[in-house]
Amino acid sequence: MKQAQIRTWTPDGRERRRELVTEFSCISSVDTPADSLRAVVLTDLGSDWEEEIAELELLYDGRRIFCGMCDRQIVSMGAQGRRLTLWGRSEGAVLLDNEAIPQEYSRISVEQMFQRHIRPYGFTANLERSAVLEHYQVSKGVSEWEAFSRFCQRAVKLRPYLDGRTVRFLLPGRGRRVISSREPVLRMNRTVRRSEVISQVLVRDGQGRYSSGIDNSEAKRLHIRRRRCLIPSAQWAQTSVDAGLRLEESMRGRVRWEVELAGIADWELGCEVLLAVPGTGQYFRGNLVERELRFRESGAVSRLVLE
Repeated sequence: MKQAQIRTWTPDGRERRRELVTEFSCISSVDTPADSLRAVVLTDLGSDWEEEIAELELLYDGRRIFCGMCDRQIVSMGAQGRRLTLWGRSEGAVLLDNEAIPQEYSRISVEQMFQRHIRPYGFTANLERSAVLEHYQVSKGVSEWEAFSRFCQRAVKLRPYLDGRTVRFLLPGRGRRVISSREPVLRMNRTVRRSEVISQVLVRDGQGRYSSGIDNSEAKRLHIRRRRCLIPSAQWAQTSVDAGLRLEESMRGRVRWEVELAGIADWELGCEVLLAVPGTGQYFRGNLVERELRFRESGAVSRLVLE
């Protein structure tokens, strides 16, 4: 029987005792640089039960599944014993917790944005595309990650994501995994989403009229009619580009597959997955955009989302 253990540290850096985990859920997504963890430990009321936990590391069958900061801890005492429940986020949470300094840039590249907003927090980059924007504004209330991510989507039309401590772009064909009929598939489902698809974005001009816009030809083919209006500002200097991005974002993940496998499949985010559809002889090829690893004493399950 494979076991899950958790290591924890106090704010002063002292490691506490290792404890066995009775259940955990660890979620990773290309939409956020921070993985999230919820873990439950059956514990006794030793001398350290009130100690505050600052950092934690989750091990499953001897390999590390999660490492990051502790956001919350609860000690519960009842008929089922004493339980310590921990919530945490991975190291990428620092990019969400820190607000970017509001400022305007002129002729700034992807590499320069990374150096100014991401590199100071200790992360590296493996970015296979580059471009320069003539103007870009970081508004008040935007996190360091949002400032960089939005820039990349405007400059190179790609979404960045965090792979461990390395920032990459979500590109097709990176890595390869296959889910065939021989894999321990517990469940799979296919979702087609129509409710968020935008068919047209209108842009307001200097006279306050919505005189121009961009149409989504795919939405027209699908007989979807849903219009949105865009008011340009300094941040939206490239109105046609940003209107197009809004259409593309509404189409992202319109068709997705969700697969549950027995065991812990800690596959890398962004990898290409070839999924055999049972009974059809057909295959779906997509990228792994979300992964949830779940464990209980009864067994482990991995939920994989492909787009």
